[in-house]
This record gives sequence, C-alpha cells and structure tokens, in this order.
Amino acid sequence: MFGRYCVLLLVLGLSPGRAVRVHPSQTPPPVVAGTRMLDEAEMAGSRPLFIDAFFDHAKPVAHVILDMKSFVEPTAGAAQEWGAGTEWTCQWADRRMRLSEGAALVSGYTNVDALAGAAPRAARPADASAEASFTDSDFHWALVISCPVSSFLVNSTTAFISLIGKRGDEVAYSRVGIPVSRSRFVRSGADFALCTMVQRTSLAGARLAGAAYLQPWAQYHVALGFDQLLVYVEEEDTAWAEKALRKAINRGQVTIVPFYFGNVSERRTFLLQGAMESHCLYQARGMAKWLAHADIDEYFDFMQTDVNMRNFPLPGPSSRDVALVVRSRFWGNIPDSRRMLVKNMTSRYPCNINAQSMYTNGLGHRSKVIMRPDYVDGLFPHFVVKAPGYKEAHPDPYSKLRLNHFKLCDTSGEGCFGNTQENEKNGKKRLVDDGNDWRERCEALVAAGA
Repeated sequence: MFGRYCVLLLVLGLSPGRAVRVHPSQTPPPVVAGTRMLDEAEMAGSRPLFIDAFFDHAKPVAHVILDMKSFVEPTAGAAQEWGAGTEWTCQWADRRMRLSEGAALVSGYTNVDALAGAAPRAARPADASAEASFTDSDFHWALVISCPVSSFLVNSTTAFISLIGKRGDEVAYSRVGIPVSRSRFVRSGADFALCTMVQRTSLAGARLAGAAYLQPWAQYHVALGFDQLLVYVEEEDTAWAEKALRKAINRGQVTIVPFYFGNVSERRTFLLQGAMESHCLYQARGMAKWLAHADIDEYFDFMQTDVNMRNFPLPGPSSRDVALVVRSRFWGNIPDSRRMLVKNMTSRYPCNINAQSMYTNGLGHRSKVIMRPDYVDGLFPHFVVKAPGYKEAHPDPYSKLRLNHFKLCDTSGEGCFGNTQENEKNGKKRLVDDGNDWRERCEALVAAGA
C-alpha cells in the first residue's frame, strides 16, 4: 500500500496553513490504520512501524504514531536523534481537492522534543505540538508526530499526509499516503476510561482461555466504575476476546481495538506496548475526563468501604494534580493459610489469591496511573509525563488505593511471582496473609460486573 499513492513531496520551509478546529465523528473506526498498511521493512524492524493517524479532538493538529521499540532500542541517544535531531514535515493532500503549496505543507513536532533538547513549550510557535517526553529508556517508546491542520481540511473526509523526517540533507523517514481518521475508539464524554493490551499467550507462555483471565478483569473494573474499557487485542483473530466479553461489549462497556501488526506481533515480546499506550492516551484527549491503564493481571483496589472510581475524591477541575500514581504489590498464595482452603473452594480467580507481599513497590516502579489525558504529554508502562506546571498525587497504598498485581498466577493461584519472592527469602518482600478483605471486595465486584 505504501507505493500506491503518487504525491509530490514539496521542499521544506513553506509557510504553514492556518490551523482550524476539527470535529471528529463519534463512530469508532473499524481498525487502527496501520494494521492494514503493513510494510515489509517495518515488519523486519528496519524502519519505524506506522501505527495510526487521527485528528485531535480539541486541538488543530493530527497525530501520526510510530512504534520505535520494534526498530531501535530506547536510549537517550535514539530519542535525541529522532526527536530534536530530526526535522519533520507533513505534506497534506486530498484526492478530491486542488491544493496550494502554502496550505499543504506544515512543520511537524514530535513527542520526544521536550526531553531531547527542544525549546521550552512557551517558546514554540502557537501551532507547534510537542506532545510528550521520552524518559522510559528501560521499557517501551513510541514516536508521535503532531501535524498542524490547514484550513482547507475543515470539511475533508479524505485527507491524508505524506510524512518526511530529515536530518540535514538526509531523509531519515518518509511515508506517502497516510490516511487520517476523524473518529475515535474512546467514547466522547466518558467519565472513566481504562485501556489494556492482550495477547492470547500468557506471560508464562501457556495458552490461556480468554474468559479465565480477561473476563473477570473486565467485570471487576466495570463494576469499579470505569464506563469504557478499551481492550487492544494483539492477535490476528479477536474472536476469543469478543466471546469472553460479549455481554460487556453489547452493553457498550467494552471496546475491542484490533492491534495486530504481523511479524512484529508474532514475536510475542510486547514490542507494541508503548505504541498502544500512546495511541490510547492521544485517542482519549478531549474525549474522556479520566484515563487509566493496567494489564489484565493488575487490579485497582479501593480499600475503603463502598469507595470506587465514581466517588473517590479525585482532584477537581481547578487542581494542578492531573495524575494519581497508584503503587503496586505482588500477590501470591500462602498454602497453609487458614483461609486458603475455603478460598480455593469458593472463590474465582483472582479473588482466590490470598496473600500480598509485605513490600510495596516505589513510585514509578510497577505503578499504574489514573490521569486526566488532556494534561498528560506521555504515557509509559509505569508512569506518565505531565504537561509543564502540572503535578501528580500519590494515594496511600495501605489505606486508600493500591494496585494488586497477580503476576504469573494461574487461575488456581499457583506459579505467582509473589511466591517466587517469598521463596527467595527477600525479607521485607515475603508474603503475608491479606487482612483487608480483598476476597470480599473482589467477589462482589466481579459478580456485579457480570
């Protein structure tokens, strides 16, 4: 598909067109654009992998998302090279319109500029959008190029972009004919959205039944107060996830996002997690009031009676706190626990997991975040980068809000990473019987969300 479009790539330096506000459709797109534009070089990891492109709901820009983890290791040098070290140009075109050069060509800005030596946000042109920062060098990263929208596109439904990245006279990246969507997966007006990515292979490498892991996770978090769950399925066949979540899909509580990228996905190493999180964040801007992210072995746990997402004292609209960093603990089973026999007989995963580590992971380490997406510039697996001037809050993980992480647990409670820590005699990381009524909260929520 890359070679099907014949678009003239104009020289750099022409004046950008006047930006306008774009009003997207409320109908979710059927696919992520890149899943139908697989390129051989991208599949081989020899160039950035195109994910998607869509108009921003609240700003006069369009965002093009490229996965970088499948192409180059996430280092500060790579961030500098692809961020401030590359000059991006967005060539707008429309098959149904005749365009002037000045209206068609604009300068783009990337989501890694802020920490790669770019000028402070206040010093950038009004239509420049440096929309995140690169810091998560140990995990995953995606590149988001933001392209100001020219006025001629205000009513266009067939606009596309040709994207060029240059370092000096060298073309580092080019892609012709990128379709730009106006629609969203994230539902407009959602109070609390939650995104995750799943494969049909568990972390332990065994085939998992979708209903056994995905279904209770969705039921629990719907009952917890999230009004839309976005499940990114990194499989060619999404039927197993749709079957597991059919009731919630029919009720409008779950949206399946096909997210399969050929050979990159088949490597089964979550190379696309950073791209998924950037995609979900940018899709949520101007659409959802609050956005959270978690894996399907992670459960947000409000520890006070009758407290959930809907009534937890979240920061108000005027607060500078725009992110809640939720600290996590690994869980496992204590075989000789007095509660173990009863729980195994009567409880469903993960309500049957009876013990937590004494150790609570530090801020930014295994944390997950509940955020106001309009004020967050970058979403990474365990932390966010906030827009300048904004702050984060840290709920007490011992009495108010924690993240229960059932890493590597099978449905019977065996194989948990928490048990591995216990067996290694890590002192403060040993397991202790949970005394905070997790089982009761878990069972009530899973049943309520069924």
